[in-house]
Amino acid sequence: MLDHLNNQRGIKLNKLKFNDDNTYVATSETVAVEKILALTPLCTQITTIKNIECMSDGEYVSFICKVVEIGSDESVLLNNGSKRIQKLKRTTVIADNTNSIIMNIWENHFDVIKKDVCYRIKLAKAKMFNNEITLTTTVHTTFETIEDIHIINISTTPQISTESVVIGSITSIGRVQETFKCPKCYSTDVECNGKTIKCTTCNSRSVYLTKSTTSEKLTLSILDTNQITLEFTVDISKLCELLERCGRQDLCNNDLVDHEDVLLTLSSITVFVHYNTRNMQINNIVLNNIDNK
Repeated sequence: MLDHLNNQRGIKLNKLKFNDDNTYVATSETVAVEKILALTPLCTQITTIKNIECMSDGEYVSFICKVVEIGSDESVLLNNGSKRIQKLKRTTVIADNTNSIIMNIWENHFDVIKKDVCYRIKLAKAKMFNNEITLTTTVHTTFETIEDIHIINISTTPQISTESVVIGSITSIGRVQETFKCPKCYSTDVECNGKTIKCTTCNSRSVYLTKSTTSEKLTLSILDTNQITLEFTVDISKLCELLERCGRQDLCNNDLVDHEDVLLTLSSITVFVHYNTRNMQINNIVLNNIDNK
């Protein structure tokens, strides 16, 4: 059925299962036969960004746009059944002649989209969060390069994540405090009751899944050259690499927070840090004036 949808072909469905709530369900016995129809599904009809702003959460849309900006890679944790998986996404700004909007693209689309290029994009999904509409790509989203649309309207360029750098000294390390989010709408306005999470934003209840990746990260405070303290999260593996650079690889076998020599060693050096300005995640941390030449 998805193949017929993506190719905008009509179908005739046989052997659907009828439910008591007056709905039909496609089962393994359902047969889809191609049928010529003089109509096009709304989700594949080209619309404008202005119209997309009025759509509901979860609607699929197709449109023509120009890619205005592409942000840096962001690591995102997603629920996959009983497991949590880590994926990369990039936040982009796209625009047409009516308005601009944020669209999140996932790593399977990184190589098919470029800045300042125009595309015909089909079957992106509208997402509503905190009364703001954005777009996200899915496994069904397609990109077709088209000629430049020339005139675009960027009323307000949304902020997207970018990478920045800082030079300074490490002043503290700590454990990441676990935060609870709704796995459905990602709202933090939730109540954690034992093994479940109740979300007051989307009025849902979900099974609480332990974040195994929390133990792989630490918090890090860095005092920069302007005497401003910045708070980051960093992978433990990156701190171990830094300790090895300092000749203290023996400390990596200890609890990095509990062992005093870890902080004493790290606070005695000046570090050069690349980080994501949106989530303050450290992408790279090295010794200043030694590793960074």
